[in-house]
Amino acid sequence: MKATAFLIGSLFTTFAWTGASAAIISTNSITGTDPSLGNPYATGISGNANITASGIGRGAGLGASSAADRYSARSWSTGTFDATDYFTFTLDANDGYEINFDNFVYTGTASGTGPTAFALRSSVDAFTADIGSPTATGTTISLTAPPFQHLTAPVEFRLYGYSATGGAGTFSINDYTFNGAVGAIPEPNTLALVGVGSLLMLGNLRRTRKLTETVK
Repeated sequence: MKATAFLIGSLFTTFAWTGASAAIISTNSITGTDPSLGNPYATGISGNANITASGIGRGAGLGASSAADRYSARSWSTGTFDATDYFTFTLDANDGYEINFDNFVYTGTASGTGPTAFALRSSVDAFTADIGSPTATGTTISLTAPPFQHLTAPVEFRLYGYSATGGAGTFSINDYTFNGAVGAIPEPNTLALVGVGSLLMLGNLRRTRKLTETVK
């Protein structure tokens, strides 16, 4: 039974995502004369072969801003949050695979009259809840929460900017990376084995407990 317990423990370790072995899911250093002309811009994107990534794009409220080696936009809201002013990234696991996110890392640049407030949101809750604390210069934002694990459908992330001090103010993403793991979805018979193994382990624990109580 000890061997059985070890096997089941190993199986659970295989299917549980903890972020301990995070790798690059999708990344782009964004280089070129004027990357901002693309919407989205996907040149130079790399990452896991078992996903499809859109690259970086911009919302309908923004216009392209000419800049080299970064993805830049203008016309950010000079007032409160505007749902059309954002940079967007969409990732989708290929059939038979799932995405387990760990974090989102980026560096950015804002002009003197660019946005001063930022928010990262996702399609998992229809872009309602803020995620982490993004800044103009960039940061690392954790994505280890349960809603960002075992995703098989496309997920879109939007990085919003607002409270610019001038309509011509710009904000750009210089580079970005999504880290985590992409794994094959377990076959039904494998999941069944885990379920049966769990019952065996529970039964073994109960028998051990009863034996201990009898000896006492």
